[in-house]
Order: sequence, then C-alpha cells, then structure tokens
Amino acid sequence: MLHLYLIRHADAVPHGDPNYADDDRPLTDLGRKQARALGKALAAKDVHFDVILSSPLPRARETAEEMLKGLPEPKPAVEFADELAPGGKRRKIDRAILKHDGAAIALVGHEPDLGEYAARLIGAKKACLGLAKPSVVCVACADPPGKGCGSLVWLIPPVWFGAPEAG
Repeated sequence: MLHLYLIRHADAVPHGDPNYADDDRPLTDLGRKQARALGKALAAKDVHFDVILSSPLPRARETAEEMLKGLPEPKPAVEFADELAPGGKRRKIDRAILKHDGAAIALVGHEPDLGEYAARLIGAKKACLGLAKPSVVCVACADPPGKGCGSLVWLIPPVWFGAPEAG
C-alpha cells in the first residue's frame, strides 16, 4: 500500500509583491514557522517519508526544507520535480511518483493543483479539496497512482497541528 502525503506550501510572500516574480516568491517568517510546526506534528504522529518530492519553486522547496527540521533521523531525501510546479499535468505527477520506491511519499506543491490531484486519486470527478497553507492530505493507494486508485485517509489543516496563523 502506497501512502501519498500531499502538502501545500506554507505562507509565502503575497502574489503580486513587486519585489518578486510569482515563481520566485519565498516563504515568509510565518511560513518557515508553519513548515517547522508541520514537521514536528508529523513526527509526533510517527509519520515517516521515504522521499519528499517538491515543486522547484522557492516557496515549496523552502517548505520541504523547513519541514525536514522537525522530522526525525534518518531524514528522507528531498528531490525537486518540475511536475509539481503550478499547472503540472496529473499523469506526469503519477509517473514521477512511480520512479521512486517506498511506501510513503510526500509531495510538496501548490493549489489548486494538489487539491485537484487528491480528488483525482480518490475518484471524485467533480470535487476539489481546498488546502490551506500548509495543509496535508493523506491518500492510500492500493494500485499505482492514478485516477480513482486511492482512499482519503485524512486531511489536516494547519490549525489542527498548531501552526502559527497569519495575524
């Protein structure tokens, strides 16, 4: 059984900030704290990843890096997957996942893509799971990743694991 953990990036510099192109927006200080809180919460629940696949955009990459700080040793490898950048094709995400062995793979990316991908995995044709920053969706897949392959195990919004909120 493969468990996929879909993680939306933490709080980032707002879209439209004149100092950054959209693809270059980093995490805010709040976002770094949120990502570390997420890592600690996952560790407290004994969640382990074999690998973390991250969008190459700074806000996702930094979320993965900060989350790692809260995870126990041995730390999973972090790899960057262009398929997880905004607008990535779902079947290409499936193929990126299949390149990795392991029973627990984290995907760090963006909305609405991750919510739509989660809905596809659980076979909900017209649904989309909206993910706050930095929510986690766990989907268990009995078959290789693809349309309708999995079951929703849980969805955890940041308030449930005590992540700091924007004030």
